[in-house]
Amino acid sequence: MYIKKSNKQTNRVRYEKIYIETVVKFLATGGMRPQFVVWTDGRKYQIDKVKSIMRAPAKSGGLLTDRYVCVFGEKERNLYFEKDQLKWFVERGIK
Repeated sequence: MYIKKSNKQTNRVRYEKIYIETVVKFLATGGMRPQFVVWTDGRKYQIDKVKSIMRAPAKSGGLLTDRYVCVFGEKERNLYFEKDQLKWFVERGIK
């Protein structure tokens, strides 16, 4: 008899942080809005829309960050801000 064992760890995607340069507008009413991101290879993307902002953990380590759900480069992506480090990052899935 053959018994198939499933291992949840095998199919689980891990994530890594990619720190990126981000141009930010500081609002007179308080808060900030990212305007552009610059990839590590120098490509620059204008952020067309910030759909939402919330305190949420990053997948790459569970760190509580400010998560900006943004539309840029014709894609929706999560852009994270680490308040304690004053750094912006995106996440990339790795196997």
